[in-house]
Amino acid sequence: MKLFSTIILLFSLLSVVKAQSPIQTDTLKTFQLKRMAKNAVRFGDTYAAITYYEDYLKEKPNRYDLKLELADLYRKARDYQKAENTYKEVYINAALKFPDAQFYYARMLKANEKYNEAKQEYTKFLANKGAKTLENIKQLKKLAGIEIQGCDAAIELAQNKNNTIINHLDNSINKAHIELSPILIDTMTLLYASINEDNLKLYDKDKNEKTPLRRFYVAEKVKDKWKGGKEFEAQFNDPEANVGNGTFSLDGNKFYYSKCSPNGKGKMICRLMVSNKENNTWQKPIDLGNLVNSEEFTSTMPTVGIDSKKNEEVVYFVSDRPGGKGGMDIWYTYFDAKKKIYKAPRNAGPIINTVGDEITPTYDINNRTLYFSSDGFPGLGELDIFQTIGEIKAWSVPENLGAPYNSSADDLYYAKGKKEGAKNGFFVSNRKGGTNLLNETCCDDIYEFKEPEFVPLVVKGEVTEVSSDSTNKKTGFLSNTPVSLYKIQKDGSEHLIKSTTTDNKGVYTFQLEKGNNYKVIVEKNSYFTKRMELSTVSVVKPDTLTLDLAVKKIPKEAIVITNIYYESGKAELRPESKTSLDKELVPLLKDNPQLIIEIGSHTDDVGSNEFNMKLSQQRAESVVKHLVEKGIPKERMLARGYGESKPLTTNVTPEERQRNRRTEFKIIGTVKNAEINYEE
Repeated sequence: MKLFSTIILLFSLLSVVKAQSPIQTDTLKTFQLKRMAKNAVRFGDTYAAITYYEDYLKEKPNRYDLKLELADLYRKARDYQKAENTYKEVYINAALKFPDAQFYYARMLKANEKYNEAKQEYTKFLANKGAKTLENIKQLKKLAGIEIQGCDAAIELAQNKNNTIINHLDNSINKAHIELSPILIDTMTLLYASINEDNLKLYDKDKNEKTPLRRFYVAEKVKDKWKGGKEFEAQFNDPEANVGNGTFSLDGNKFYYSKCSPNGKGKMICRLMVSNKENNTWQKPIDLGNLVNSEEFTSTMPTVGIDSKKNEEVVYFVSDRPGGKGGMDIWYTYFDAKKKIYKAPRNAGPIINTVGDEITPTYDINNRTLYFSSDGFPGLGELDIFQTIGEIKAWSVPENLGAPYNSSADDLYYAKGKKEGAKNGFFVSNRKGGTNLLNETCCDDIYEFKEPEFVPLVVKGEVTEVSSDSTNKKTGFLSNTPVSLYKIQKDGSEHLIKSTTTDNKGVYTFQLEKGNNYKVIVEKNSYFTKRMELSTVSVVKPDTLTLDLAVKKIPKEAIVITNIYYESGKAELRPESKTSLDKELVPLLKDNPQLIIEIGSHTDDVGSNEFNMKLSQQRAESVVKHLVEKGIPKERMLARGYGESKPLTTNVTPEERQRNRRTEFKIIGTVKNAEINYEE
């Protein structure tokens, strides 16, 4: 069989979509059209298959099974309008036999920004009891519920446009084929992958004409404009395989990328490669090994982060290997320096991986933020860009970046620029307005984004020690003290972004981004933890925010909790006592979750020793009970009544007896049963 085609690799470098010029089908009989269509699908020639199926269905318009296949091909080619029309036809005429057509009809409605109609169809699909016979219905129903949320959120997300400028890079970079994985080598040099041809060409397979392969190219910034098309000089480009998805290690001495070729079954398989820089020269790339790479499952789209606990480099990547949450997932691996191998990958967990696809991760080490694209979370359209803070398997709930970064089409490969705190960089999209030679949303192009006015923001402050008494007298600066910056997410959760230590004058500094809420935390051994919040939501001009933090040393002796009162001879806390606990002790215990304390209650000498001992124990227990109600774990507190055994003064006057009637707390250890390291 002869197929004349051009090759277009999809964004994921996982499958091949081939685009062809008009195929002559006049001499083919109906059964031949069907056979040619099936063969084209088998060879991955999507556009040839579309042509054959279109002509076949003109003769056999009631073959809804093949019409569904044609709709799937339109969707793979990202011709959303034709896919919508064809799925609708199948759904209307053969819904009982092909109930999944309704799901994909709704999905194409959403891709075409018909959010209200899409929500209606998704809702009907969820109520379709007859669809239970489908093997994949469980996954589709989960996705339908998520898509309904996306339809509800899409209007708000689409209106969330800020003053960010989006530029489509010119035709020296965005060619007839799909461009992908833009990353900055430096502020003036952009690395990306592409088939550097201006037109779609025909290739005769019977004559063994080789189709072009994707290669790495660089673009340079000339007078604030990016000009590309120059092949990357390092030895990453391969004459026998497609390459792309490049990323550098944190020190810049390793380069990871994907190398992709069809396996024996015709499936496009990507393997992760790495090259080391020695003497300022990139060495021959090597395979990451069979623990990471496979002949049956793809490993692609690497990005590099760090395990802050182990201080080791982590390589995140995308794979369809078994053990995932569904579709493509984000995984990670480490390099074992002793064995000189990359370890068996682990899944990055259910917070970021869904029943849908998660792809194109990029990790911003400055903000401990992972950017990735997914169709498994509520979004504006097909693949949306999300951000999450964390590492390994500990992540914040992903947040949709909204417009203008996301659209109703596919948006992916979000990569920030080099300037810390600034919002500038690149992403890839097949949104309307790109270089579209096959249909208006066929092809991925590279876009640049930047804020017209960068607002540099800094928080700076002194960390000082103050006395443990009520005077809070400053006793000195705390040098070499750990200070951490946390970002407060929309759901109220707090996630570590950066850590530093104070200088010899007790000063710390952090770069911030506008539009966020933060918390600065000081944690030093033998001191109470100090937390303070700040916000850049309303900041509109460059500024250096001042946030000084005063911390107190953990005392060895017990600390009296002021204003703790009881009814005479009773153990129940009075309302004003609860207020005092909520103000003094609850915040301290929440800010210092590692501490175990003793709650000690004391009486004067009025009454018998036995009565006072029992009463003081009950009063201590009433304090613990209140603190538990406020969310403090019971195992962190020990209630102990001392009765009249430890007076602070004599019990002669009413004032002296009042002083002896007190409630105290004392640090007695940590949740790990370790003693507090008191400094002498």
